[in-house]
Formats: sequence, structure tokens, C-alpha cells
Amino acid sequence: MSDSLLFSFLPYAAVVTAVAGTVHRLTVREPTRAPREPWTPAGRAVLAGGVTVALNHLLGLAAPKAMQAFSASPARLFTLEAVSLIGGLLLGWGLLSLTLRRAREGQWLQAGFLGLLVAQVLTGLHIAVALRWASVWYLHLAVPYLRSVLAFQPDATLLAQAPLVFQVHILCGFVLLALAPFARARKVARVALVPPASEPNLLATPREETAR
Repeated sequence: MSDSLLFSFLPYAAVVTAVAGTVHRLTVREPTRAPREPWTPAGRAVLAGGVTVALNHLLGLAAPKAMQAFSASPARLFTLEAVSLIGGLLLGWGLLSLTLRRAREGQWLQAGFLGLLVAQVLTGLHIAVALRWASVWYLHLAVPYLRSVLAFQPDATLLAQAPLVFQVHILCGFVLLALAPFARARKVARVALVPPASEPNLLATPREETAR
């Protein structure tokens, strides 16, 4: 399968899979929610870093001309890159901590999903550091491609000529989109909560079973 065909087919396959997974989850009875607990440092890092990175991506996709005008100033571009890099580092550290926590608990499926998120963040950090000016790369390569996908006229011409790490970053994002509904979101989220006072480890979570 050629790169262009892969980039044209995978987004829609990921969306169909995600919709099917969401419908399945809505038809399955969820357990009663546990009482709310404060977040661990790793959980707060994931929240802060995730919001920062997501806003950068969404604003570029929704208003590329405004973002391009904002980035025309070297000072503003440097500030945007610095904030995005800090957000990516926070997100990566938090996700890695939570992944290790799940692995220590033997929760391999959850650890695998979180590990894919870590890989996605690492490729983004590599683009930001090694290729430099990732915001510009994103606006000129990824945004036109993503907008063509949303318009149901996928055009991966430019993206197929991008560096391999940039392509992997995009493809990994679609894979995560497809897998997200099948991850047990509540258990993934609860790993970021502070445990009861009887458990000293900050990265531990409240017990997920109501009885042994």
C-alpha cells in the first residue's frame, strides 16, 4: 500500500472503528463511579501538558491563517514553540509515569495504550527539537492534509514527502483515535488519582475492586 493510499484510507478507518467502539461502550453497563480523589503530580502534568498541546493543534487546525500571522514574528514563534515544548515535556513525563504504574500493576492492556500515547508524544518532541519550528511544519504540512480529510477529499501529496517521523506522528494519532473507545477510560483516568492515606505511593490509585 502506497503512502498516499495509506494516508487516504487510515483516517476514515480510524473514525469508523472509533464510532463502533463508542457505540459498543454506550451499550455496555458501566460500574458505579468511585468517589472523587485529588490528582497525583503525574496526573496534573498530563492534564496541563495535554491541554497545552491540544490547544496548539486545534487552534492551528481551526484558524491556520491566524496562527500563521501570529507565527510571522520570530519572538512570538519562539514563545509558541517554547510553551508547546514545555507542554509536551509535561505530557510525556506524566504519561510515562502512569504507564510504568500500570505495568507494575500488571495492567498490560492499559499500559500498552498509555505506551502508545508516550510514543506519540515522543515523536512530537522529536519533531519540535530535531526539525525545529514544529508549529510551522504543522501549519504547512499537517493542517492542509487534515482539512482535506475533513472535506472528504484526502490529499496526502505533501505529507507523503514529509520526514518519516512526521508521518509516523500522524499515523500514530489515527491509531490512537481508533483504539481510544476500547480503552477502559475510567481505569486509565483513575491511575492519575492520589491513593488513600493508607497507601504511601503517590502514583498508586484507590483500589478498583470494592471487595477482595
